[in-house]
Order: sequence, then structure tokens, then C-alpha cells
Amino acid sequence: MLFEDQPSTRRPHPLVTAIVRNGANANNDTVHAYVPPEPRSCTTGRVVLTDKGVSVVTSPHARQEIQVLNEAGSSNRTFAYSPNGDFLAVVLETNVTIYNARNLEAADNIINTIDYKGVIEVDFSPSGTYISTWARYVPKGANDAEQPRNMHVYKVVDGTLIASFSQKAQNNWKLQWVQSEALFARLSATEVHFHSPTAELSAGKNLPVAGRITGETLTSFSISPNKAGKMFAAVFSKEKNGIPGSVKLYDLEKAATASGPACVSTRTLFNADSVDFMWNNDGSSILVHTHTDVDKSNQSYYGKSTLHHLTTVGPHYTTQIIDLTNPVHSISWSPNSKEYIVLHGAMPSKCTLFTVNSADAAAPSKAIYEFPPAARNTVTYSPHGRLILTAGFGNLAGDFSVWDRADFKELCTVRAANASSAQWCPDGRHILTSTIYRRLKVDNGVRIFHHSGVLVATMDARELYGVDWRNDENGKWPMKRGLSAKPEGIQDAEAIKRATVQPTAGKYVPPHLRGKTGAAAVSSITKAREAQLKPQGPIGVIAPLTAAAPQKPTLVGQPPAEDKVLSKAALKNLKKRENKKKADGDETPSRPATSSTPAAPVVPAFIPVDADSKMIEIEKKVKTLQKKLKQISDIKKKKDAGETLELTQIQKMEGEAALLKEMAELNLQLSA
Repeated sequence: MLFEDQPSTRRPHPLVTAIVRNGANANNDTVHAYVPPEPRSCTTGRVVLTDKGVSVVTSPHARQEIQVLNEAGSSNRTFAYSPNGDFLAVVLETNVTIYNARNLEAADNIINTIDYKGVIEVDFSPSGTYISTWARYVPKGANDAEQPRNMHVYKVVDGTLIASFSQKAQNNWKLQWVQSEALFARLSATEVHFHSPTAELSAGKNLPVAGRITGETLTSFSISPNKAGKMFAAVFSKEKNGIPGSVKLYDLEKAATASGPACVSTRTLFNADSVDFMWNNDGSSILVHTHTDVDKSNQSYYGKSTLHHLTTVGPHYTTQIIDLTNPVHSISWSPNSKEYIVLHGAMPSKCTLFTVNSADAAAPSKAIYEFPPAARNTVTYSPHGRLILTAGFGNLAGDFSVWDRADFKELCTVRAANASSAQWCPDGRHILTSTIYRRLKVDNGVRIFHHSGVLVATMDARELYGVDWRNDENGKWPMKRGLSAKPEGIQDAEAIKRATVQPTAGKYVPPHLRGKTGAAAVSSITKAREAQLKPQGPIGVIAPLTAAAPQKPTLVGQPPAEDKVLSKAALKNLKKRENKKKADGDETPSRPATSSTPAAPVVPAFIPVDADSKMIEIEKKVKTLQKKLKQISDIKKKKDAGETLELTQIQKMEGEAALLKEMAELNLQLSA
């Protein structure tokens, strides 16, 4: 079982839902819905989708399982919660089933079923009134006047079709709604179209366009939240034919009129191929993260990124370029909309906290704190803004740290091995890490940690496709003055082992040291090596280099020559060399004089040839001649046997006399 059950008198918990494949067959998909544990309490609740159907456990004290979510044998593709947490949509091969997410254990928990095959993604409107679906675009024949409509908008309660569109691309298919749900917008070619969901839908036609934003190179847009009294749309246009790109802010007060929204601010962007928009909660500021495919300075293989801060507080609508180090890994707004954090720079990356003052026309953003550098590429605030999570996923090890924003104290650093994502629980006290199948084919599963670093729950899966908390927009988890106490955590040793760093294999220990303790064994093994590496003498004093006598060249495997008295021939040759040096003006003695003062090592430009080395060369020549004479002897035998000889073989036989003469001369030199 996922959690240890303990009594709890607290409010119901938000659910976390996941799609899991427990076997190789797609019909073994499982949807799990879990209830996160309270501090000092571990309640249980989950939804499990297997080949027998979907079972739900939501009671804090019981473990009964009820088949409620879908028919047995069906395959799940994805799921989505509504922003307010009221509805859960599960996408099957043949339909989309919408459930009452706040009462999943009820027998009549199905709100509606949309019978449409091939749906791949779904999305809800802000209040959960409407749901939009997207299926793969399959073009019709060239002679067909109308292309297929693969994107639909329905009412959640009764399934009424509101609108249908043709949408080829999957990356920008989602609709963007105003907060009141009076309008929604979608990108159509290089225009942003605004539609009213209450407009009448004519058969075979698209929903009427209530307003539009046009641009020759418009590629993306984003609508702000409506908590500051006004709503804006940020629109990005790419660079084209020498005309720089730009980000424009439009006031949506007149979005549904013939004139369309009014542009209130423009920020020119150079070298921007794409952008990411990030609004704060009240819609007073937006961060524009620009990307380029190629870094012209040749400092990165992955292009260049820039961060711009734009404000929607008139009349100046300030814009500012944030000074950061490339690349920008992650950005997170605080829930209070007054500050944000940026992870940037090469690993170990920098983590900078900025405060926002929209009234400051010169610099609305100001850096106020720098966290210690670490291998992190993800940062996010807790739902209340009290805690900050920095993590390293993807090609990093999976470490994450939790910081207290009140005093910038590090609460914990934990290793979530192989994790690919992390999410805060709506209660602001727990963190969910997961390993998804599309990121890693092994070690799939979910880990839930308390903000103190204690592991409180685990769930392993053969294939995990998605995981998400149920949204909580009703404020059921208000901010508290103090942090929750450290829970007891799970007692399963195997779960703890899987969720922590696996110990690496130790160093090789010789048999005579294996009986000793770990510290003593390691110390004994490394003492000799440390003695070799440690410089002799006091720390900080470098011993002077001493002159090394030049070594005579030797053959591989030959024992080193010992000092001995030179033969008469060697002495005679040595005397001749010294006389020749004197005649040439070189007075350097043949042997260096001894001195008590260490001299710098001298590497000779050449190694003088002495008698021993000369004898070695003669012996090499003798061996070579012996091989050639042996070949000639073999050729003679072939000739005597009546075989036909080649021209090269005949030439070798003719040179036998010269080889014998050279061999006799070499033997005389060796015997001298």
C-alpha cells in the first residue's frame, strides 16, 4: 500500500493523479489518485487503472477499492484537472470521460462522456465550464473543399459542441481564455482570433470572430490574469527581412470590437527566434524569455537567451533587460507577484532573487539576493511563497534543496535519484518528484517528500506516463505563520533505499586488510600512495631539482649495465674523441666534474656513441646478414629440387658472395 494509515481530523487532502502502465500491453494502464499525507499523519487515497478497470481509495482510514472510473480493458492516453479542481478528464481511445474530482468514490461520479475517437489532449477553461479537445490532424484529399476539424470545444456539463476548428500543430493548440470566460483566443496563421463561446455556431462553419490581432510574422501570444482589474495580451512577432522582432502589449478592453485591442507598449527584440511568456499572478508584470537557435558569439551550442521585464502599469509601461549569465535555465514568479527567481549560467548555476517595483520607470526589477551556486536547472515557489525549491533534473543527478524565503535558510538537500520533475502540493508542505517513462525507461515511479526532506510516500511503476496534483483554487490551505513539524516518515527500508542515492562500489581492499574496520583499511591503503604524492620537507618549500646523470640507451629487457673498467679498444676510442674536441676548440671534459652545488638538469642534444653501443650495432647487422644468408640457402634447395625461380630469387643468390664478405669483416670487429 502506498501510505501508512493513521487517524486524522484535518480537512480532506488534494489528490495527486498519475497514469501508469503496469505491463507491456497498453490495456494495463493505471490511473492512480493519491492523497498526500498530513504532517505527523499519513492518510491514503488513490485511483488505480489496471486491465480490470480503475479503482479508487479516498478514505483516510479504510482501504476499500471501488471500480468507478472506466470500463475494464480500456487504454488511457492522458488526463487533466480543471483549474479549480472540480473535474477530472480521462482520455480513452474511444471517448473522453469527465468525473467529479471532489467525489471520486461516489457511484454517480461521471459528469459527462464525450464520444469522440482519437483524442490526444484535453484542456479546461478557467472555471471548468468548457473543455477543449485536440486529435491528430488527418488531411483530406486535394479535391475536398473543406479540411477536417480536429479541435473541438464542449460544455462540460451536457457535452454541447460550442466550436470546431482545424488545427494542424500540436504545440500551440490550447485555447487561451479571459478570466471571466466571456472570450477565448486562438492562433490562426499569423493572427490572434477572439471568439465568444456564447455565439451561435452555424452548421459547417467556424465560430464567428469577435476581434483579432494581426501581424505579418506573429507566432505566439499570451493572455494575462485578470486580478489587477485589466487584462492584456502579449504578442510576439519574429524578425523578417531585416526588420527586428518585437513583443507588443495589447489592452483587451476592446478585444471584441471591430477595431480590435489597442497596442499600449512595444519592445523591440533582436536575434529572437522564439519566446516564453511568464505572467505574475495579478497581471501587472510579464517576463519574456527569448531564445535564438544559433549563438553568433560561439559561446554555446544551444543558442542564446535573454530575459526582458515588461510592466502593464501605465502610463509608461516600463521595459527592462535583465542582466544575466547565459543560459537561462528556469524562472519562477512568487505567488505575491512582487518578486521572482532566475536560475542562470553554466553549471554550477547561479540563482538570483529579484524584487519588482512596477512604479519605478527606470528599473522595475532589482536583484536583492544570490543563492549559493549549485547543479540546479529548476526553481519554483511553494503555493504560499514561503518556501523555494531548487532542483537539478534531466542530465543532472536529481538533487533538490528547499529554502525558507523568510531568512534564506536551507531546510534540506535531498537526492531524488533519476527524477524528471518536481511539483509542490497545494498545501505548500509536500513535494512530489516523479520519473516519467518518456524521460527514462527504468525506475519509473513517484516519491513524495516533506519540505524538511523526509520521504513520506513512494509508488513504483513499470511505465509512468503522467502525474499531477488536484488543483486547489478555493484557498483550503491558507498560509500559516510557522513551518509544519518534521514528520516521522515511512519505515520501509526498501523504499528509502530506492529514493536515496545508491552507494557506489568501494575501493579494492587487499586480503590482509579486509578484517580491519573501514577507516583503518582505507587509511592503510592510501598511506603509501599519499607518501609518494606528498612533497618532502616543510609545507610550502619546494625541494631543488638535482642534476641527473645521463642514462645510456639500452635494449628493452636488457639489464642495466654496471660500471666497469673500459677495454683497451674503448680507451683508445675515447682518447681519439677527446683529442678531436680539443682540436675543434671544445675544452669540455668528457666526464662532468663533481660539485657540491646541485646543477640544473641538462638534457644533451645527442647521446654520444661509446664502444658498448657500437658493439650492439655490429651484432644487429650480423643478425640481419644471417637472416639473408638463410633465405639464400632455402632458395638453393628449391633450385636443386628443380623448381622454377623468380628473378628476385636469382638476384639474391648472386649477392651471396658480398654478404659472406661483409659477415667476415663484422666477425673480425667483434673479435678485436
